[in-house]
Amino acid sequence: MIKVKDIMTKNVITCGAATSVQEAARLMYLNGLTGMPVLNAKDEVVGIITEYDLTRIEDHLHLPVTFGFLGSIVSLDNPLSGDEVEKQLRKLAATKVEDLMTRDVKSIAPDASIEDVAELFLHQKVNPVPVMEGNQLVGIISRADIIKLIAGEKELLKGQWRDLATRG
Repeated sequence: MIKVKDIMTKNVITCGAATSVQEAARLMYLNGLTGMPVLNAKDEVVGIITEYDLTRIEDHLHLPVTFGFLGSIVSLDNPLSGDEVEKQLRKLAATKVEDLMTRDVKSIAPDASIEDVAELFLHQKVNPVPVMEGNQLVGIISRADIIKLIAGEKELLKGQWRDLATRG
């Protein structure tokens, strides 16, 4: 039986609670991540920041209500200046990860089965999931890891994908 430790990512990219939202977003974007564990000074997991957390912008950004009238856009909020939204976006970029992160972190043990982590993905609606051995972060697993397993990543990397594509 395949275990979480067999397909998890062992070199986990993390950030701290005081990391800026912009820096966290850059780390996620540049490394193709859907989320990162947030660690404190003792390297303990205190949260997780995910794509969902970062894209819940409407919770943090007040966009003016507007409507079209005779070919013009009318603002119901009448912001103080035309660049009010830009100012709010700059303020959000200065926000720290601790302001947006999920604190109730669902985790899984390295010896758990793939079925167990699939249950977390499905029923807890979390992605990715930190892999913990006691209080220590030892890896991370995401839905993409399950897809790689289903796709036969090792065979694909060996170039055998051509054989797979021609079968039919």
